[in-house]
Amino acid sequence: MAGQRGRSSDQGSRRRAAARPAGPTRPFSGGPALPAVVAVGLPLVGAVIDELSGPGMGLAFAVCAVLGTGLAAVLSTHRGWWWVLAASPVIVLGVTAVAELAANGDKYQGKALATGGAKWVVHGFPVMAQAAAAALLVIVVRVVRDRRRQHG
Repeated sequence: MAGQRGRSSDQGSRRRAAARPAGPTRPFSGGPALPAVVAVGLPLVGAVIDELSGPGMGLAFAVCAVLGTGLAAVLSTHRGWWWVLAASPVIVLGVTAVAELAANGDKYQGKALATGGAKWVVHGFPVMAQAAAAALLVIVVRVVRDRRRQHG
């Protein structure tokens, strides 16, 4: 009798699992590391382009940071959206710091490092805001699209 009870509860759990609507999934395969690679990789490419073309972060970095954050939000599941949104300013600041220190390490010694860090935050803030806005836009579009699919 115990075996029958186990079978029926197992069948019931299968039915419940089949009846559950599927949650938002990642549109492209590649695992959970793919959004992180895109979110960091594209801004890094933009930073390298800008450092090679002239001093400081410029348009290539800004465009790549916004695109990288937006694509990371596209590639993430709904559980990963928070991480993409929260990490975008940190990634922008981190990539800026790495690129500036790699290109001009001798310039940032002692107190100049603190001054440079403050400059990176101030000059990077518009890019941070744009990247977060891109992620937020993608998230809103995906939520609206998923709700329309469920209701219509």
